[in-house]
Amino acid sequence: MSKRTKLTIPAAVLLIMLTCLLFQDRTFAAVKAPKMTCHSYVVMDAGSGEVLFGQDEDKVIYPASTAKLMTAIVCIENGDVNSKIKTSSEVLGGTTYGTFCLGLAPGKKFTFRDLLSLSLVSSAADATDSLAVGVFGSKDACVEAMNAKCRELGLTQTHFDNPVGSDIGAGFNETYATAREMGLITRYAMAMPMIRETVRKSHYQTTSGQDIDANSTNWFIRGIVPYNRSRYTIIGSKSGTTNAAGHVFIATATDNDGHEVICAYFGNVSKESTFAGIRKLLNYTFKQYDRGKLELTGKCDDVRASDIRPLFDNYASLHIFPISGDGRYHPALPVNRTQLARMIKVIDATEGNPALGYTANCFASENKKGSVTAAKAASLIQDLYPSHLPDEEIKEILSQCSNTDYLDENEKEAFAIFVKSGLLPDDSCKNAKQLISRRQALVLADHLADYQVGFAARYPVNPSYVISADGSSPAAPPLLLNSKWKRHYDAVAAAAATQTP
Repeated sequence: MSKRTKLTIPAAVLLIMLTCLLFQDRTFAAVKAPKMTCHSYVVMDAGSGEVLFGQDEDKVIYPASTAKLMTAIVCIENGDVNSKIKTSSEVLGGTTYGTFCLGLAPGKKFTFRDLLSLSLVSSAADATDSLAVGVFGSKDACVEAMNAKCRELGLTQTHFDNPVGSDIGAGFNETYATAREMGLITRYAMAMPMIRETVRKSHYQTTSGQDIDANSTNWFIRGIVPYNRSRYTIIGSKSGTTNAAGHVFIATATDNDGHEVICAYFGNVSKESTFAGIRKLLNYTFKQYDRGKLELTGKCDDVRASDIRPLFDNYASLHIFPISGDGRYHPALPVNRTQLARMIKVIDATEGNPALGYTANCFASENKKGSVTAAKAASLIQDLYPSHLPDEEIKEILSQCSNTDYLDENEKEAFAIFVKSGLLPDDSCKNAKQLISRRQALVLADHLADYQVGFAARYPVNPSYVISADGSSPAAPPLLLNSKWKRHYDAVAAAAATQTP
């Protein structure tokens, strides 16, 4: 190997590589959307949130009682799910005329779960209003939370002015949505265990208040409408009916491999034709998947309602996430070396760089299934993008950290740089022995994309940086060249030697 080895990492090239990787799996031709006699419909991959096909999926429609999914979301996120709620004659008497009610009596104490279940299973408006007022103090406050949640989820064509889904036919002119956005609301709702468990019930028996046994409005789950249960299972979600909306239903189905599909279907002349139409669309969806005509991702419902959902969705098509046998990501589980290396190689385009890809592979091969501490993650980042800090700054940073005494000098510098970088903004990264979770691994890989661009900018030599065998460089501060770094640069030299002019 020559005395001087050159490694080039142009920021623009890295960004181009990342863009190509992000779209490399999206080569499936769009399947033909069957023509259905309804206002609109959408079939969505619940794992990624992508629309597989649809009909007028961005047309404004009336959601009817599927709006209760949003009511359930905000009540769970803002209320005490272990509380009891007392019904009142004022609330019960104010429920929209013409909606389906179970005849709840005033002055009865129901559990939160009772009212939620009656709302979602049997679509009882009196239970929905009682739950909304019990959590928020008024229906208006609940509606305000529903619309705030729409804004949080980036839904621009959905709005509510009541908790139960009444629309223009009952004088509520500001409740509307689209099939696409109701599909996204369902995707979020089905990520919440309490909703997911509730909507798959064929009936619900109250545990308090009054003795009520309510049947589900989901004809698939009740066995009224047959479907191909050997191919997929319908696990929820919600029905609705108004004069303006027609008959509507949003179904969630999953196959034996953990693929989850949402079919939001709005507006048909009868309940029978609505469920028949959804069955046709689900049969078509899984048939096209079997033929390789469209792509489905794992359901991973445990991240869809979490703070890492936008990141997870952004990289879903790359198929780099460790998914457990139950089809979930399990963000709190420790990430292992192979999993972290794979995320970094693909998200940060290091696969396309021989040296960086080699370094990531070395990290994984040392202990493929070994967990990753914050210190080990720091050393990997330092191996990929070597940097330097003055001794005084290293000491100052480490004084605010824990479990660093066992680290050697190179590892201490790497860990100090890692903490200073903010690649993991939570304080847990200040503990050198803290295990990196799958959630943190995703955040780390995402932040590293910006970090590598900044690194290339700090060491510009047309643009590149040069490291000599003794660890010095005219374009960068002095760097300690340990054995891992030597392998790193040996790989660069080997790659350069094989390239033809």
